[in-house]
Amino acid sequence: MTKELKKIFFSPKILNIFYKHDWIINKDKRNKYHSYFVGEIADYYLDIFNNKDKIHFQFTLNIEITNSKLHELLILINVANQNSGEGFFVYDLEVKKIKYNLIFSSPLLIQERTFQEFLKIKLASIRCLFHNFVSGAHNLIYGEKIESASLKLLFLNNQGRA
Repeated sequence: MTKELKKIFFSPKILNIFYKHDWIINKDKRNKYHSYFVGEIADYYLDIFNNKDKIHFQFTLNIEITNSKLHELLILINVANQNSGEGFFVYDLEVKKIKYNLIFSSPLLIQERTFQEFLKIKLASIRCLFHNFVSGAHNLIYGEKIESASLKLLFLNNQGRA
C-alpha cells in the first residue's frame, strides 16, 4: 500500500467511520488485517490494499465449516453472489475461510472525502449482508436444511446494496 493511501485509510475521519460501524482498528502491525468486527455468530476481519490503481477490500468471516457441510455452503455462497450487487463471496480452500471481496478501480476513492462517503454507505450495507449470510451459514452448520426459496428470501433485502 502506498504511503498516501495509508494516510487516508488511517486518518482520524476514516477511523471514526469504522468506529461508528463497530469495527475495531488493528494496532498490532504483526497482524495482516486493517480492522475487525465482532459479530454475534462470527467475527470478521478486513484487509484493505491496492493493486494497479484498484482498491481491494477483503473481508474474512471467521466461522468454522465442517467438510460435510461444504457442499451446502457453496450453494449458499452461490445464492449470496447472485444477490450481491458489487462484491462476491468465495470459500478459500487453503485457509478454510469464507471471504467477501470488493474491488474498486475508481481513482476518486483515493481522495479522502470521497472515500469517507463510500465507507459510510458500504459498511452499513455489508453489515446487513454479512448478518444474513452468517445466519444462513449458521443454520447449515447446525444441521438445518434451508430450502432454495428461503435462501433467496434471506438475501432479498441486500440486492443492489453491497
